[in-house]
Amino acid sequence: MNDSALFEPFPHYVDARKVFSQKGKFAGELSNEKFNRLQALLVEGYFSVSAELTFSIGDRGRKMIEGAVEAQVSVACQRCLKPLELTLADDIRLALVQDEEAAAKLDGEIEPWIEAEYRLDPANIVEEQLLLAMPLAAYHDQNECQIELPSSNADEAVSAERDQNPFAILKELKK
Repeated sequence: MNDSALFEPFPHYVDARKVFSQKGKFAGELSNEKFNRLQALLVEGYFSVSAELTFSIGDRGRKMIEGAVEAQVSVACQRCLKPLELTLADDIRLALVQDEEAAAKLDGEIEPWIEAEYRLDPANIVEEQLLLAMPLAAYHDQNECQIELPSSNADEAVSAERDQNPFAILKELKK
């Protein structure tokens, strides 16, 4: 993150008609209660979010939202279901557009932020970027997981039986 002296604390909302022309810059820690969708994916544990956002008018008169986000979260390991600490980080490069048609006209390296209202909530932008940075499935390292994985010998025996008898899989399902 950049030098925080140049940035203001995050507001509850910004007026899209003003913040871009005034080149608004916001940075700091965001309150956990602002992230309802993200919290639904987390388990109890440490949760902190820091971000910085810069609003400006870029080339071609585009309203640009740029910055970075970083969070420390605790999710459930998909193998043992115990808490797993993750660091989520993402760079933000968005263009404010009013509809899907305008979004389709953007360059490939710029993502759209579709908002028809004048009132923008910076925490929503940060939360969306964190959700996109979240891995589909998170696991501890295999030696850190607190669950015993089936041995490969049992898998080989089932595979050998399946190769000999094509109906062996039905026999397994019947059990």
